[in-house]
Amino acid sequence: MTTGVGAEAHRAPTGWHRVTLAAGATVLAASVVVFTLGLPTGRPVGVEDNGDGFRLYCGLGLVPRTVDRLAAWKGGVVTDFAVGAPICGSSTPSSATLVLHAAVLGHDGSFALATLGWWYAVLAGVVVGVAAWAASAGGLRRAAVLVVPVAPLALVPFTRLFVSTYAEPAGLLGALALACGIAAVMVTGRADRRARTVALALVAVGGAVAATAKPAYVPVLVAAVVVCAVVRVGRRRPWRVVGPAIAVVTVLAAAGPIGAAVNFQNEIYEGANVHDIVFTLALTELGPTATAELGLPPEAAALTGDGYFNAPPRATEDWWVRAVRDEPDATRAAAYAALARDPAALLRAVGVGLQATLGADLPYLAAGPGDVARPSPPGGDPGWSGAHQPDLHSVLGSFRAPWLPSALVLLALGAAASTVAWRRRAPACARWCLAAGLGAATAVGLVVAAVLGDGYFEVFKHVWLAAYLLVLTGLCLLGALAHLALSGRRR
Repeated sequence: MTTGVGAEAHRAPTGWHRVTLAAGATVLAASVVVFTLGLPTGRPVGVEDNGDGFRLYCGLGLVPRTVDRLAAWKGGVVTDFAVGAPICGSSTPSSATLVLHAAVLGHDGSFALATLGWWYAVLAGVVVGVAAWAASAGGLRRAAVLVVPVAPLALVPFTRLFVSTYAEPAGLLGALALACGIAAVMVTGRADRRARTVALALVAVGGAVAATAKPAYVPVLVAAVVVCAVVRVGRRRPWRVVGPAIAVVTVLAAAGPIGAAVNFQNEIYEGANVHDIVFTLALTELGPTATAELGLPPEAAALTGDGYFNAPPRATEDWWVRAVRDEPDATRAAAYAALARDPAALLRAVGVGLQATLGADLPYLAAGPGDVARPSPPGGDPGWSGAHQPDLHSVLGSFRAPWLPSALVLLALGAAASTVAWRRRAPACARWCLAAGLGAATAVGLVVAAVLGDGYFEVFKHVWLAAYLLVLTGLCLLGALAHLALSGRRR
């Protein structure tokens, strides 16, 4: 497969062939999701609710068919819901809420969560089909580049989130669209104006869908905007401004929904987030003497490592109420400032987040059917939830090759930076390296957003999407090596 410079020199296949290829890619990608989830069996794999799912389904009138009308911590996935009046004021503003709402439409009285899995399978197939049409502008075989973003969908740890009421699956769908759009850009040239425009539109939509799934996924939007701003379409106006125009429109379109989600998060969970930033992150990395920097009394160090949820009973002292409930902005700013004064602590925190990507299978959240007769307990696993520091480090220490994610990031960023010196000699290989660097940088951005947004609480789930991007990063580096080897054989 050839990629990169000179793509416009190849004679493009007919429109009928490209449409047929796109249809086949749609069916193939959707089938990968369907069979990985086991949707035809009637017993699909999914992800147990930890309480976060309630935020999405409560405003849509979904009520779990369980003994206590809750879906969290049932030892598995609750798949059957009654459809009625909303049981809360509103669901979390999220693109995942829109997908769930679309899946619920037309279901009068009952709803099966497997239906949501079918929806995500179809949407993933459509994304890949559109990207295949764009990538095939210079030759049908060029669509093979889409194997890189699609292959991880055959891994249950990623795909099973599609059968859940979390916001994460919409983030995965957006990241898939971003990766597929970038893949199509890699194998097309400036002269493929319509194909590249479609590819950039797919990149933009992917970034917007991911960022509006949850605010912590804004780094995916940043990556999409950067790609749209720098990739060129055509050689003359108005085509030359297509990419930057798409970037501007994407930012304007996503700003409102992201702002609404941030406001909702701060209104409902600001106290919990600030507590986790202070006690699971700042004091853990800076040590007990940092209480003075944070404006806290020395006795606050006794809570180091304890999360807001799933931990020992929360403090009720006046200092805690003032810092977490009454002055959360000042407390959070003090924690960030203290961390900024100690770069080593920040690096350790990012390292913990990257290491947590090795737990993308989230084994503490069961995949099979839940027990509908089991009342929901007040909390979950303290180690995997990050709510108690000794247990968290015990889980992190159980991973093999804990250095691998950090090494992969450094390798990818180094490879991308090195292309400045040799990209003209091997442009296609350089594009693979740049794609790897973008994936690594975006993954690091997601890790930083997760850690600085909620400390180490639920860190494994919060960096789950970063794990997908790191898999893509590794595959892109392999693509660069393969292309380099093939070029050497030709010479």
